[in-house]
Amino acid sequence: MFKSSFISKVQLSILALMMLTISPVICNAITDEAEVKEIGVNEKPGAALPLDLIFFNEDGNQIILGDLFKDGKPLILSLAYFSCPRVCDLTLKGTLESINALSTLDLGRDFKIVTLSFNPIEKPGIAKEKALKYRSKLKEEQSAEDKWLFLTGDEDNISKLTQAVGFNYKKDGEEFAHPTTLIFITPDGRISRYLYGVQFEPKEIRLSLLEASDGKIGSSAVLNKVLLFCYEFDPVGKRYALQALKIVKAGGVITLISLGMFLTYYWKRERKRP
Repeated sequence: MFKSSFISKVQLSILALMMLTISPVICNAITDEAEVKEIGVNEKPGAALPLDLIFFNEDGNQIILGDLFKDGKPLILSLAYFSCPRVCDLTLKGTLESINALSTLDLGRDFKIVTLSFNPIEKPGIAKEKALKYRSKLKEEQSAEDKWLFLTGDEDNISKLTQAVGFNYKKDGEEFAHPTTLIFITPDGRISRYLYGVQFEPKEIRLSLLEASDGKIGSSAVLNKVLLFCYEFDPVGKRYALQALKIVKAGGVITLISLGMFLTYYWKRERKRP
């Protein structure tokens, strides 16, 4: 009897603990189908960013968006909120790992990253915590503020930027329901490409940056041009795919040119014979 009563109490305690654990998720979860459809990305390739928007770095200094493009480099924009308990940190970690794995492009020299909080109540202090956490893990001490910026802003400026890039999110209790994407911006402030997920292939990052800059960055301009020729973004699969037909055509052209050069050489040599 005592044993049965004890087991029942344990079971009730476990059930109560489970309810306490999952109840906030149930209460805060977005279940309305119309609201779920509103969350996501409405891609706007080629659209120009509003470069007069004002944000704040982790020291509380004003940053005008347009000033970030004065050095003529492409930019990776990531939208997150710094108090996010789950997916935002995973996305930042995935971005960090991919950036560290790049072989011919360097953060700061060839491009920069901007991570902006879309939660208007977040202030520079929490941005500084994230900045220190992720910059300290960059390879080769790439920790300078102007290479990977962590910004906050007011509701008006945040709203204008998220609308400009088609980033749609919803307040969900104390948290936000939102997509995860990296947005690649050209040196003149136009949207070039979107990559989705929380982990990113270094090749995908590299090709997106080369597209955004038209292959003009990096230590090997010729190799970059070859990569852009061989790979093309698949809008259905949302990734870069090797273009076999292009390679076959290029191989055919090279073969014809080689054959033409050989025949020309042979013809000239025959003409010189007495």
